[in-house]
Amino acid sequence: MSEGFWRRLSIFAGLIAVAAIFGLMVFVANLEIKDLDIWLHIGMGRHIVLNNFLVPQADILSCTITGKPWINHEWLFQVIVYEVFSRWGVSGLIQMQIALVVLTTLLLLLMGYNSQKQLTSILLLLLVTIVYQGRFTNRPDLFSLLFFAAYIYILSFYISQHWSVYALFVIQILWTNIHGFFFFGPLFVMIGLASEWLKRHARLPYEWNQVGRLTDEEYRRLRMIFGLVILACFLNPCGFRGAWYPLKVFFQISGESKVFFENILELQRPMALSNIFDIGRFPYYKLLIMLSAMSLFFNRRKIDISGLMVWGVFLLFSLAAIRNMIFFAFAAYLVFVTNAMTVSLNDLVPFKIQDMRFVHIVSIVVKVAIFLWIFQYGMNLTLNGYYDQETLEWKSEFGGISQKSVPVRAVDFLVENKVRGNFFNGFNTGAYLVGRCYPDIRVFIDGRTEVYGPRFFNFYRDLWENPTAEELRRTLKRYQITGILIHSHKHPPPKALLRAVQGHPDFVPVYFDDDGIIYLKDIPRQRQLIEKFRIDFKNWQPYRMDLMQAGYKRIPPSRNISRAEMLYGLGLDQAALSEARQAVRVSPTYAEPYKILGQILAKRQECELAYENLRLATMMDPEDHKIRMKFAEMVLKSGQPHLAAKHYEKIITKWPDYRKAYYELVKLFIREGRIGPAVKILRQAPQTRTDDQAAMIEIADLLIEVGAWEAARFVLKEIPAYENNAEITSRLGRVIKMLESQRSGG
Repeated sequence: MSEGFWRRLSIFAGLIAVAAIFGLMVFVANLEIKDLDIWLHIGMGRHIVLNNFLVPQADILSCTITGKPWINHEWLFQVIVYEVFSRWGVSGLIQMQIALVVLTTLLLLLMGYNSQKQLTSILLLLLVTIVYQGRFTNRPDLFSLLFFAAYIYILSFYISQHWSVYALFVIQILWTNIHGFFFFGPLFVMIGLASEWLKRHARLPYEWNQVGRLTDEEYRRLRMIFGLVILACFLNPCGFRGAWYPLKVFFQISGESKVFFENILELQRPMALSNIFDIGRFPYYKLLIMLSAMSLFFNRRKIDISGLMVWGVFLLFSLAAIRNMIFFAFAAYLVFVTNAMTVSLNDLVPFKIQDMRFVHIVSIVVKVAIFLWIFQYGMNLTLNGYYDQETLEWKSEFGGISQKSVPVRAVDFLVENKVRGNFFNGFNTGAYLVGRCYPDIRVFIDGRTEVYGPRFFNFYRDLWENPTAEELRRTLKRYQITGILIHSHKHPPPKALLRAVQGHPDFVPVYFDDDGIIYLKDIPRQRQLIEKFRIDFKNWQPYRMDLMQAGYKRIPPSRNISRAEMLYGLGLDQAALSEARQAVRVSPTYAEPYKILGQILAKRQECELAYENLRLATMMDPEDHKIRMKFAEMVLKSGQPHLAAKHYEKIITKWPDYRKAYYELVKLFIREGRIGPAVKILRQAPQTRTDDQAAMIEIADLLIEVGAWEAARFVLKEIPAYENNAEITSRLGRVIKMLESQRSGG
């Protein structure tokens, strides 16, 4: 067969692969609504629409920062999602998500598609799609990515057209009122102007001065566009303050705002020196960095400096936070396909290929392989899902609302009973409360980190994670809190918080299930509700799954597990035991119920039963170091110190940064009189932190008891800021006196 036949067949195979990519995108973009912030946007959009499109200039959603200035640069997105949701519900939001994703990807395809270099376009588009998949969620970012692609497309291909000026002006107005990343628009134009100035006035290497150089008319038009898009940034409800606000936030990143980047997953760095070569962590993002860098190297003589500058800027931007990776992916795609236009296959391989039929056949095979990979990838995604504990039916992760990320039933309770007031809530539930309950309920905190600020976030985090009863009471009184919602999401709520709330005399539990617990303050307007729904935990009856309905399906007992964990956190051991036993009844192959049973039985000094349950938990989940520690403790209590020491040593080997294992092993050695090995282990432990103070004092006291004064002095001096602690300095003074006494006696 002729070369032409194989070339046409190769192009056809490529088009099939492109269609598969778009099919995959449509399927994956049908992801269920699981983003938390969408509910805040819907609630705020409802407020704006119902108040004649007046955008508040200060906070109105919370009970903690009410009246604090708020530059709501996403107001137009909020109006859009509210209108879509009010007309077409959840399915409408998902369809909008699909439409934005497909339109954005279509622009990328138009930018990079070349029938002569079809395979290159397909491979890069597929890599970008997989990175893009992580942002398939109804957030203003989707519009930012669409505008990002539109800017690149127009500036790259249509700068010579007069309409490009007006198109970018309109896009910039929309972008300014939809998402805070709107400053990318002027940044693109500024990069274009800077690169053109360099091409005209600086001596650049190789052929850089001529590659992608604009005509005088195009250069003039680019300057006009820059002025207009800067003007468009001021066309927002807050004027100059709205235009400047995203940059103001950006410049604060290195200060107190670091706390957000440390505690919020999507704001953490995608790479560090410790994981830069970890192929299991964001492999497609790293591959895009490598491929785009290689394309710059192979095309180094004909680089378009504007593309190089965009690549560098967005690489640095992406290294700052996980959520920024997709913006670099778009930039990497642009740079790679641009460089690929001028790099031939013969530039990459060490020998010259004469038979083009061979090239086309190899290309067909690779494109078919890509199609099959996409098909298999999509099929694997169809398996993602979970059991809906209400219906005992499998819930796909595609379509509808996630039943795992938000407290649907708990908030249903608030809505159905028309609960009003100020609520204390967790960071991850504030947005959902706003979307469902505003203005009846005002939240303690929600996802608007830049509005609350780092100081308030730190205050909230300390209160949430480890409050004292007095701290919680002062806070609830200060903000006139009348209700508390503690959501059980992924991890059980902190025990200190649960017990502080449970011990508050004015708050009564009225709702409890696997998705959370609600307390209402005992005030006149809520007394009737409290009398109707008050929960008596002393006579708690566990949730019993209908096993006849469940049949032989292996349904995870997540409702029982979640409730058992919260009851255990509340200090209601008997109720927690009953829920954990129900979980074992439903499915005896999950580790969590055995962990709870083991810990409660250990607390009751029922060592043999505790050991048996912790053994099962450890066998089922050997990666849980806390349970391994509990297991070692039970071995020790059973009178097997040497065996317990081996377990502690295994934990240290597997988790060398887990300081508690070192401390327990040290205490064990001291009790056995093995002072030398104890000190040696302590020297090997990670650097002591402030929260290790109690453990270190206990170790020092054990050493003092056996007269190991030198070792005790070493331990006390290892405690951070020991000089400022009277309790520690008193012990240290006594130890030093004993050492001096020993020396003088000697």
